[in-house]
Amino acid sequence: MEQTTCKFCGQTVLSNYYFCPYCGKKLIEPPITAIKEIGVYLLSIFLPPLGLWPGIRYLSQKNERARRVGIIAIILTIVSSIITIWACIGLIGNISQTINAQMNQYPGLGY
Repeated sequence: MEQTTCKFCGQTVLSNYYFCPYCGKKLIEPPITAIKEIGVYLLSIFLPPLGLWPGIRYLSQKNERARRVGIIAIILTIVSSIITIWACIGLIGNISQTINAQMNQYPGLGY
């Protein structure tokens, strides 16, 4: 194994260490696992605004796989946000029509 020095504390560490065993600082970005990747995608789909944070974080990494995960997460977040907004507008319109129909049954209550 190759050795290198920690850029934070100056101690000698192996080049494949993700974190320095002496100071605990991150030396290199750990690889993204399949479980973490799926979690990011699910977060992007079911909680759309929250999917932007990991998407941008992964997009800024040098690892090609992490960048791809970031791009997909951002796209899923945007699509899910559009669908959520569209569904909410439809639901509000439906509720408004129902209320208006009920109000029209009682003319003395309306304006």
